[in-house]
Amino acid sequence: MARGSNVPVGTTRTATNGYHYTKTETGWRLTHHIIAEQTLGRPIRPDERVVFKDGKRANLLPGNVEVKAKGYTSIHVRKDKIQARIEDLVRELNAIEQELETHVTWSLKKTNKGS
Repeated sequence: MARGSNVPVGTTRTATNGYHYTKTETGWRLTHHIIAEQTLGRPIRPDERVVFKDGKRANLLPGNVEVKAKGYTSIHVRKDKIQARIEDLVRELNAIEQELETHVTWSLKKTNKGS
């Protein structure tokens, strides 16, 4: 159907970003929100967000849709980013220590040859 035309309630569409929308009496809503509300038996609260357990927006099975407190995911993402930075810094520190060790060994060899 053409964009903007009247479509029946219950019609679904997929946006270019991969999210599915369903036409309701009040307008278009994210399909995974509707599924979560049906599973919970209540509306999604403003302090909650709905996520896909497997990260695939096309998987609209009720078992793949999960309600979490807002901020929960972002805290874990921030933690993972910090952990990755720490690992990068440890690798960089190890490389510098090896370079220093090589430099000290080279300097000692050079000093000993001069004696």
